[in-house]
Amino acid sequence: MELSNLRELLSYVKEVPIKKKDGGERKLGVPTLLDRIAQQVVKTHLEPIVEPHFHNSSFGYRPGRNPHQAISQACKNTFGHDFAIDLDIQGFFDTIDHELLMKAVRFYCQDKWVLLYVERWLKAGIVQQDGNYFDRLTGTPQGGVISPLLANIFMHVCFDKWMEIYHPEKPFERYADDVVVHCKTEKQAIFMLKQIGARLRKCKPTLHPVKTKIVNLMGWSEKKYSKGYDFLGFTIRPHWVMANGKWMLLPSMFMSRISKNSVMEKFRELKIHK
Repeated sequence: MELSNLRELLSYVKEVPIKKKDGGERKLGVPTLLDRIAQQVVKTHLEPIVEPHFHNSSFGYRPGRNPHQAISQACKNTFGHDFAIDLDIQGFFDTIDHELLMKAVRFYCQDKWVLLYVERWLKAGIVQQDGNYFDRLTGTPQGGVISPLLANIFMHVCFDKWMEIYHPEKPFERYADDVVVHCKTEKQAIFMLKQIGARLRKCKPTLHPVKTKIVNLMGWSEKKYSKGYDFLGFTIRPHWVMANGKWMLLPSMFMSRISKNSVMEKFRELKIHK
């Protein structure tokens, strides 16, 4: 098969909607078979190059890292940090700027063949379920083998490295586009939320105006805030526990309401007689 014919096959992804736990819908992009193979080749080549540069507080879709490690670190960081910022990036995978992402990839890898195909995948058109086709101008489709790695490269430059340089004293956890930043006081949390919002807008993504929130776990505040936050299927909130014969209010981890509803829905689908 000629190279020109091969490139024609690597020019679109099929859009498939799947249900989210919160009742919404997420659109996945299913690449062609040849595309999937080629993306795995590029990922195998690119991942060892960028992986050593990634932040230690980044856990999503990285070798040797998992959600439980992110949850464990989030729980540890709540001790000594009474406030948290629960960040929700609005339509993250759909709003990644192609030019900025290619600039980030080009910074770490100068191999022309990698850059050629990464750019081609980013610009690949979308075939919807009804057969309609449209060009993709921003974002990287979820579902592709290379998409999580590209998203991590983008967020590393856009957020992780920025936090490391300008706010190294503020611990955080990031799993793909799910981010929690820890602060000691209400004033710090308000200031950091403004700073992070400005930084993300500069890189094109925007924070969800409703889902993004400041959480007061155990501190004093002038305003009233939520007392807990959801992170990767768990809820972290203060809870009275017995320690050394005394009742103490400590940050604790629980299964989130959305996760409980999802589990119960699966049980209902099984139609168990008892």
